[in-house]
Amino acid sequence: FIFVANIESKDPQQIISGNEKVVRPRLADAEFFFNTDRKKRLEDNLPRLQTVLFQQQLGTLRDKTDRIQALAGWIAEQIGADVNHATRAGLLSKCDLMTNMVFEFTDTQGVMGMHYARHDGEAEDVAVALNEQYQPRFAGDDLPSNPVACALAIADKMDTLAGIFGIGQHPKGDKDPFALRRAALGVLRIIVEKNLNLDLQTLTEEAVRLYGDKLTNANVVDDVIDFMLGR
Repeated sequence: FIFVANIESKDPQQIISGNEKVVRPRLADAEFFFNTDRKKRLEDNLPRLQTVLFQQQLGTLRDKTDRIQALAGWIAEQIGADVNHATRAGLLSKCDLMTNMVFEFTDTQGVMGMHYARHDGEAEDVAVALNEQYQPRFAGDDLPSNPVACALAIADKMDTLAGIFGIGQHPKGDKDPFALRRAALGVLRIIVEKNLNLDLQTLTEEAVRLYGDKLTNANVVDDVIDFMLGR
């Protein structure tokens, strides 16, 4: 590991020793969590997703996973990606949230999903998709690198947009607890910059359809599209 000091110390060794005392136990914890998590397959975490709410009116993370799986497969078919790999990535997309590593080090979500998927022998584009599903995270961030990852990233974001708008909780002022503005921009960037043959109207309708009768906003499709085009 490395660290950076913003002062010129008279006793560099003391700074090194102090940082080692802090970092080494954390690295030891990470190694323990990693080895513990690898004792079971990533997919084995699926049942535990049923115990975590995505949003009270919209169900659990397992419910969200089922919708993402279906939507990612549908998107993959539209853009010519591997449908089986896209649905597999959708199924595994949130499993790493239940691992010891991600519970303790939350910034590793996605990254650990990729590594655990590789350990389990999943297809490489599935593993990469688990890491890249959150991209782009900010303006100028990299886009997903392969078609399966694009399908998963769009599915995840569109599910959130459809659900939150579907219960009338669109962003107001500076408040955007579900990062809907970022999700909308992310979807548009992926579609435009990756030159995907994906119709926004049909995509939104499919995302809404997968919620069944959970949504209360009858104008959700138009609201989502207007919001996205306003970005």
